[in-house]
Amino acid sequence: MIIRIKRKRLELAYYALMALFLLSFSFIGITFVAVDVLAGNTTNATVLARVNVSNAPPYLYLVQIVDPLDSAGNVDLQAGNVTTVLCNGSFQDDNGFDDLVSINATLFMSGTSSIAADDNNTHYTNRSCGVSSCSPIPDSNNLNGTCTCQFAVQYYVNPGSWSCNMTVSDIALSSTNQSAAATFNQVLGIEVENLVVDFGNLSVTQTSKPIRENVTNAGNVPMNFTVRGYGGTNESVGQNLSMICDPTASTANISIGSLRYDTINSTPFATMVNLTNKTMMVDKTIPKRTLSRTYGNSSNSTFWRLQIPLGAGGICNGTIVFGAVQDFN
Repeated sequence: MIIRIKRKRLELAYYALMALFLLSFSFIGITFVAVDVLAGNTTNATVLARVNVSNAPPYLYLVQIVDPLDSAGNVDLQAGNVTTVLCNGSFQDDNGFDDLVSINATLFMSGTSSIAADDNNTHYTNRSCGVSSCSPIPDSNNLNGTCTCQFAVQYYVNPGSWSCNMTVSDIALSSTNQSAAATFNQVLGIEVENLVVDFGNLSVTQTSKPIRENVTNAGNVPMNFTVRGYGGTNESVGQNLSMICDPTASTANISIGSLRYDTINSTPFATMVNLTNKTMMVDKTIPKRTLSRTYGNSSNSTFWRLQIPLGAGGICNGTIVFGAVQDFN
């Protein structure tokens, strides 16, 4: 009798624990189905799982500024000219290379935004790179490709850290973008307006009128400029001369001090600066260009006058050398 009571109590405790166990799982969303295993009364229900993946967006995994670069990987610019800068992007589209429909890119200086207005000093946009600028990567099952966007960058662009941000879009208008950075180098350059300073016909002892020669900053940093000169076209022969006259005429040459310059048009010949065979700094700082339509204050004038000495005659020629020096002030 005692044994039966204990067994009964154990059975009641067992069922209570099982009820509590099942109740706890009902709170966390787990459902138990009772089957008669011993009797072999089992069954299965099969449910199909389905999803419609309508589009896989493109993935732009690498962007690089690739040309023109120096040995350090920085962008080299051409003085006084436009430099074509290339920005390359590599992408993957699981819908296939042909799923791509548009590519655009911006090139902008650090401190500005990729969505800022275009400015030749700090920001460039190419909205028409075109799918024709892209090509599939071999052995990629037509899933990977590369695109190239070009930018016509002006010589006076601000030097420093720049970024290229490229965006590619597919047929479903899903897009992806990625950026790359590069340093734009400083460039120092100078341009002159006239390749020949022609004083015309002058008589002995006559002094020419001032002839203007404009000097333009063709780089992207402020500059000073220098001048020196020599007679003729051979510097070793033309020392201490400003011009060598026709040797067949048995006439004298023109000394170096007879050719003078100044930055003011009205300066009298007597107080102008003598040209020398040595490089001389002209006291004039020329800023870099900033305006797209005009040179602005990136161009400055020099004025030249020549005095013909006794004994000179015939056709006389000389060389003036202009040089650019970066201004650090």
